[in-house]
Amino acid sequence: MEEILYRAASYLLIIALGASMKKAGVFRDSDFKTLAKVMLYITLPCAIIYNFSSIEFDFSYLVLTAMGIGTGLIYMLTACIEGKILGRKKEIPFDMINFSGYNIGNFSMPFAQSFLGPMGVVAISLFDTGNAVICNGGSKAVAELVKGKGAGSRQNVGRELLRAFQTIARVLSRSVPFMTYLTMILLVMFRVPIPQIITSFSGTVAQANAFVAMLMIGVGFKLNIKGDGVFHVVRLLVSRYAVMAVFVFLAYWVLPFPLEIRQALVILVLSPIASANPAFTDALGEDFELASTVNSISMIISIASITTALLIML
Repeated sequence: MEEILYRAASYLLIIALGASMKKAGVFRDSDFKTLAKVMLYITLPCAIIYNFSSIEFDFSYLVLTAMGIGTGLIYMLTACIEGKILGRKKEIPFDMINFSGYNIGNFSMPFAQSFLGPMGVVAISLFDTGNAVICNGGSKAVAELVKGKGAGSRQNVGRELLRAFQTIARVLSRSVPFMTYLTMILLVMFRVPIPQIITSFSGTVAQANAFVAMLMIGVGFKLNIKGDGVFHVVRLLVSRYAVMAVFVFLAYWVLPFPLEIRQALVILVLSPIASANPAFTDALGEDFELASTVNSISMIISIASITTALLIML
């Protein structure tokens, strides 16, 4: 129990360190992108390679990828239904983006690396392969259609959908973590051995992933709520974590997976909102600052939620 609390406290301190150094002028907004590149192009891919090289793959685990897509679709549907019931249809496009997707690579993965074995990390990687479809353009594409862009006819809607799928495919093909997931899945499926020098190198670099990820979160942390935004943020977060509670129950007590995978799924569904959501919100012409605030608050809530879950499960 003490180890879990100390590790969670360490993560919070690293986030606070990043935020404090930014406030002191040591880091700037542009440094967030630099840290993100270090994580996305170096430390996270190495963590994926190292953990995939340490497990025996079962084809049944591919259902986790479908679950990554499925949960995102459920979140978007929930946002749409809630907006209509509450008479806040104008907020539905914003909610569909900021309700869906998980921040897995730079948030869930460090927790899994610290507290679960290789199979838990692989389970998270498989889930994130599907989650990437949602948080790398999928939710934004659907929200754009709901907002009404190009929806003058069925032909226009079809054209927009095709363009959306092309955009998602292009984004994913340029995503180093996603392509690393895909490559490692294929390698372990066909039992292709990974050279020792690669596993040794990736294992060493992977140890830096948690620190870089949490420092990056601290540098990017923002809180800026105006006017009616307070109610909007509270409503969105309460709804998301209510759905999460249902997912946690299903993941841990219902799904027929080994314990380590069920523990990984609990960490996954308690993860914060996808880090790319504010950027997609801005691209859609919605409130970027509000999206950044939702994103930052969800990280603090998720740290507390995941720590509590780990104390119960381990």
